[in-house]
Amino acid sequence: MKDIGFHKELTTGCYLNPFDGFEPKDMPIEERYDETTGIASRILPYRVHPARKPDTDAYVEKSPESICPFCPELFEKLTPKFTSDIVEGGQFKKGSAFLFPNAFPYDAANSVAILSSRHFIPLDQLTADTMRDGFAVCRDYFFRIAELQKGYQYCSINWNYMPPAGGGLIHPHLQTIVSKKPTNFMRRLLASAQNYMAASGGGNLWRNILVMEQEAKERFIVSTGTISWLAAFSPKGMAGEVDFYFKEKTSFFDLTEANFDEMLLGLSRIFLYLYINNYMGKIVPRFELNPLGTSDINYFEKLHDEIICPIAPEQLCKELRTYFIS
Repeated sequence: MKDIGFHKELTTGCYLNPFDGFEPKDMPIEERYDETTGIASRILPYRVHPARKPDTDAYVEKSPESICPFCPELFEKLTPKFTSDIVEGGQFKKGSAFLFPNAFPYDAANSVAILSSRHFIPLDQLTADTMRDGFAVCRDYFFRIAELQKGYQYCSINWNYMPPAGGGLIHPHLQTIVSKKPTNFMRRLLASAQNYMAASGGGNLWRNILVMEQEAKERFIVSTGTISWLAAFSPKGMAGEVDFYFKEKTSFFDLTEANFDEMLLGLSRIFLYLYINNYMGKIVPRFELNPLGTSDINYFEKLHDEIICPIAPEQLCKELRTYFIS
């Protein structure tokens, strides 16, 4: 099997520790780089957890139902609608979920899907049943856009859960992007897969990553059937990253109802882990650093394009495995 391109190097810093009589203290730092994603990260020897659970009541108080455009009282007045050639009535509906155009789009076909009329749903209550309609209405939208044959080739479902993760509204909602061009990250993944295939005489990058990780048993969390869940080798977030791969599926349109159910059940277990471990949370948990509410993104990420991660992916993997034991 051709080398996947996971690189790591250990470096050590030293300082005189004021908490130990100014005795010398070594601080090992592991530098990692993933050729597949182009992500560089630094795994630190100390672990940072928020001191307490984020105060969700404060967010609800600042953004009450009375001013929420996704709640029933204002929904029909303030949410945009599609033109009739896309869908009659202007919105897609599935069970308790609605999907409609983003009023502040990032792309020509950028939509928002609310899970239900419920204004706030804590992480530990994001069960498979709670999320099912929201993801299903996104799927219906993708199928409709494909039917229209407007040249769109790339799609994604994205979620900023709560303000620490970039959510502008606390009402649970997904965002979809459908585009004629891949995002930079999509482009990188596609190029990596194509380059790997060419260099290895037809090898499948994603299949070989799964084989390698499952054999190593360091970051492979679990296989739930069609889906394999992994802690990323070089994570994109300070609290680590969880990736999931659909085996033998080449497109979103290949996914069955059973595949969706499996994915949603896995997501609910990861959300429960994040809730218990005080995180507001490809799955990249985001959080504020107490007591000042400091952002988990600083100059190292923004200016130097390297991720600081005080949680080793291997440790994250061990902790998450217990949540998949039925």
